[in-house]
Amino acid sequence: MAGPDAINGYRSVGYYMADAPVTRDFHIADIVRSGALEDLTHLNYAFGNVTTDLVCDIADVPGDGDPENDFLRSVPAADSVDGVADSPYQVLAGNFNQLRELKELSPATKVLVSLGGWTWSDNFSEAASTPERRTALVDSCLDLYIDGDLPEIDGKGGPGAAAGIFDGIDIDWEWPVTGGETANAKPEDKENFLLLMEEFRAELDARGAAADQHYLLTAFAPAGGWNAGQGGWLDPRLFDVVDFLNVQGYDFHGGWVADRTGHQGNLHPDGDNNWGLGLDGAMGMYVNAGAAPDQLNAGLAAYGHGWYGVTDGSAAWKPAEGYVGTKTYADLRTLGQAFFDADLGASWRYDGDQWWSYDDPASVTAKAEWLAVSGYGGAMWWDLSGDYRNELGDALGSTLRAATPGPAVGPACAAPWYASGVYTGGDVVSHDGVEYRAAWWTRAQSPGAASSGPWKAVGPCGTTPAVERPECGPAWSQEATYTGGQVVSRAGVNHKAQWWTRGELPGSSTRGAWDAGTPCV
Repeated sequence: MAGPDAINGYRSVGYYMADAPVTRDFHIADIVRSGALEDLTHLNYAFGNVTTDLVCDIADVPGDGDPENDFLRSVPAADSVDGVADSPYQVLAGNFNQLRELKELSPATKVLVSLGGWTWSDNFSEAASTPERRTALVDSCLDLYIDGDLPEIDGKGGPGAAAGIFDGIDIDWEWPVTGGETANAKPEDKENFLLLMEEFRAELDARGAAADQHYLLTAFAPAGGWNAGQGGWLDPRLFDVVDFLNVQGYDFHGGWVADRTGHQGNLHPDGDNNWGLGLDGAMGMYVNAGAAPDQLNAGLAAYGHGWYGVTDGSAAWKPAEGYVGTKTYADLRTLGQAFFDADLGASWRYDGDQWWSYDDPASVTAKAEWLAVSGYGGAMWWDLSGDYRNELGDALGSTLRAATPGPAVGPACAAPWYASGVYTGGDVVSHDGVEYRAAWWTRAQSPGAASSGPWKAVGPCGTTPAVERPECGPAWSQEATYTGGQVVSRAGVNHKAQWWTRGELPGSSTRGAWDAGTPCV
């Protein structure tokens, strides 16, 4: 099992917490076992620390790093990607060795280290405050994670021990100027943040040129305009140096408002609630500032916020006695009754007392359909350990595979192959950058899977003449009844009913009523 380098031209980025094996019994091997790897293109390891010394370090000091989980802890065979237990004599163990095994299994999967986060952003402001400190920080981060020069602890680590694991750096500074967990931010953070990102880009490019590869630079970007504007997140200088941004699409509402329920990750605004926040507005804010849509990933949450003492669970913005806290999607998925507001793109659950705002397959599907037709680059998860057997990941991946092609699919390519599509002899599709022609009737048979199959390669994308996209049919409705021959659209793709159908999501079944046609406009 291997992960794709793109899902129909889209990115799918998942954060993995360093302590997940200990705190949630979720191992890197579970990314493979659950099938999540097939629905991921990038894996962000969270977190690396900018320590009190103002450099990247995995210090064996409480609060200044996590060497035990990173590369010291012995992983038993049952929790290992390759099924082999760690040896006491190997210089690299823990999560880093499991990431190495994951990359051997799936070379297309890009692995980045995410620096900072809510609790480890305290030292960014000082570390970025002078040219000398920025250079020291960047050099230390690249030495540690790109060159793999780990500290030597208990016979493990050392120069080059983690070389080749990480494909780039993700910056999660929460937040320049406005601050986060601590109030040590200052006005000059904005310029220093931009200078730091520019230095990261320059040094990553220099190392990449020497290694003949491109190292990624990405960042976790805020949803609120007050953070984004003051902190430099909307400056075109940032867009010039990052490969992409993961835009926060959650935590719009939470425990800071303990007496009222509300949506924490709605797709569209719910009037003036939550200051008018919605994922669509957060993403649009960056586009309006000059970011290319394909640079942006929509942030999704595998957890929810909850309130108790709620007597009416039929909608949001209801009185509550207090705030419960957060729980993972895996903990919430069967609690009480599920609700979904299609107009807002928001899901919640209610059990007669507690009300929980969260993402479920319905809201994830709606968000994936929206980002596809809006031209965005993909989506991002915080975090993978919160999912249940890849239910959320599958909702995202299956929707993107059934959608209009993403930005990474070139315009010269023929229409992509859709697993639910019905093809007859002579039909041409593209798959993984290659165009194929059907020799006979086929459905659900992947091009290139077998030399004796129905698909015959005709050449790279652009070999066959381009076909003008048809006009999109009316949007599919779950409540409508359709008969054979009727055409509907979903996520920028037309689907034709082969027989009577009602309530079946187009593109969701390789044996269903809907034939996936071509992308439409």
